[in-house]
Amino acid sequence: MSELLKKYSLISDIFQVIKIAKELFPLYEVKGNLKEKAEVLLLLGRSLCLTADYEDAINFLREAIAIFQEQNDPIQSAISIKELGTVYNSMGKYDESIEYLLNANKIFEQNKEILEMTENQKQMMRYAESLESTGVNYCRLKQFDKGREYYLKVIKIYEKIDFLEGVAKVLNNLGVSYSNEDSSKTLEYYHRALDIAEKINLTTHRAIYTSNIGGVYEDIKRFDKALEYYKQAYDIAIKTKIEKYLPYFLEYIGSIYLKKGEYEKAIDFIKQSLELSQKQQVQEQVKNCYQLLSEISEKKKDYKTALEYFQLYSAVKDKILNSEMIEKIAGLQKKFEESSIKITELQRSKSLISEALTKKINMRFIGNSKQIKKVMELAMTIAGHPNTNVLIIGESGTGKEIIANIIHYASLRKEHLIVSVNCSSIPDSLVESEFFGYLKGSFTGAISDKIGYLELANKGTLFLDEIADTPVALQAKMLRVLDDKKIKKLGAKSEMQVDFRIISATNKNIDELIEKNTFRLDLLHRINTITITIPPLRERPSDIQPLLEHFVREFSETLKKPIPKINVAVIDKLKKYPFPGNVRKLKNMVEKAIIMLKTDTLEPENFENGNSLSIEEIIFEKIKLKNLLEIEKETIFRVLKETDNNHTKAAKLLGISHSTLLRKLKKL
Repeated sequence: MSELLKKYSLISDIFQVIKIAKELFPLYEVKGNLKEKAEVLLLLGRSLCLTADYEDAINFLREAIAIFQEQNDPIQSAISIKELGTVYNSMGKYDESIEYLLNANKIFEQNKEILEMTENQKQMMRYAESLESTGVNYCRLKQFDKGREYYLKVIKIYEKIDFLEGVAKVLNNLGVSYSNEDSSKTLEYYHRALDIAEKINLTTHRAIYTSNIGGVYEDIKRFDKALEYYKQAYDIAIKTKIEKYLPYFLEYIGSIYLKKGEYEKAIDFIKQSLELSQKQQVQEQVKNCYQLLSEISEKKKDYKTALEYFQLYSAVKDKILNSEMIEKIAGLQKKFEESSIKITELQRSKSLISEALTKKINMRFIGNSKQIKKVMELAMTIAGHPNTNVLIIGESGTGKEIIANIIHYASLRKEHLIVSVNCSSIPDSLVESEFFGYLKGSFTGAISDKIGYLELANKGTLFLDEIADTPVALQAKMLRVLDDKKIKKLGAKSEMQVDFRIISATNKNIDELIEKNTFRLDLLHRINTITITIPPLRERPSDIQPLLEHFVREFSETLKKPIPKINVAVIDKLKKYPFPGNVRKLKNMVEKAIIMLKTDTLEPENFENGNSLSIEEIIFEKIKLKNLLEIEKETIFRVLKETDNNHTKAAKLLGISHSTLLRKLKKL
């Protein structure tokens, strides 16, 4: 492999690694150097997984596996299969991940003699990582006995190659696996992890493991012991200058004093946590401290001080929420669609939304057509029934999220949050923690509690955009939540009651997904008590003029230009356009036209040239009356022609994998 590529690989500059690897890949392909090519494919797959580009990662790794198997290299083949399992793990597809990991483990085991040679310690480490990932996945699937079995295997390997940091980490995971069953076992493993961390001077790990032990004692209400360990964690952080965790440890100490009824000590430690949090600008921790100080003052019957702290808590909470929402909404729709986790929390109360944010939110659904009037009438009817679940169907860009917001704000739930979640944008590995939340100490790195979407939407509305892309594992959990309206956070011992309305949206054919077993029929029955279908813009041409006038005014104001006149010929021209991107496409066309406009009137030519149709739109316009097979065939061959028969580029443009394109070409 190139020395330059090795250099970047060592410094973990992922994006630079990807860039260089993609540049080297064609060279190896031309030279026919299969071993080098496979190594680059493996590196690309591993790196793209870290950047959440899962589809390309899977394709590169599968190609690497095929080459290594052809070259009769079982170790590299096992490593590639293990990395493929890691990709599925990152996507939250734990069953599929385990399948690949078990396959990799089997190959590693069959070649154990080769692995145990001194010079192959790096490959032995990969075997251990594969076993560890298998254990983690089994625990995520609540199959703790199997998970622990793999953890114990990993410990033996890490001990054999003298990787004590790994031993400590796995011991900590073993402790987590017992956290809801056996506190004594949890403590045993946490202590063993701590002993190793102290032995090899892993300062950050020492502080975290010590804090974890304190968390166990707090859970079993042995507050004096919890206090002892929290203080030890704090002392370690002070001595080793780990400032990042100091506010959290101080808060934990204060919380224990609160539970012990020693309010003055609690106030002292929480105020120290508050001061450090403000210094470090950790607003979430500042908010928690104000909330605790308000709670302590209330217990002391000092209601004036309690109110003052609660007001400060509310102000910080509003500030956090406002800054997050302004940043997300001000990024416009394109940025919103491209972000990895797409959640926007909206509430109309003046105490929650600043004036700056209010100006950015437009809840109007513009249109004069009979179809849109029917949509609005149905939305307002549904708004009067705050417990009715709704499914909104429509092509991309038709305004499904606006309808969801209208239903929420016209309902009795309007005083509470509408929590918007784009199901297609959340990495599968984060889905459970994002939806259900977790308690501190529930897994390594969980140093504070997290509120999940389901709890956040309590008494309000949960808007699930792209519901069709929800992982099947989460679909099963959502069924139970919809049945009894109870959720259980990761690491929690008991459930909590929640109450929210679900509004879902999709641009896909759910019936087809049900036939393919990627969407559950029973979940569909629960989310679509009433279905709203928003027709595409091409089917309601009478809406084009009011939308055009609205966007012209909006962008003229935004770009600080005089509002131009609109030649009637523009409207006639746009009514003949198919609008594959619907209202969003029209909005983009108007923005571009206003930016480029040199006169005081919009003419038909302002929507040509610079606003010319894309390849996909030309195809859409020309073949919209043909059957699906003809459409697919003509689309594929047109794109291949546009990309000079480059299969990789064509697959990317078509939005499918390279292997899927080859399969379709063979069929055609």
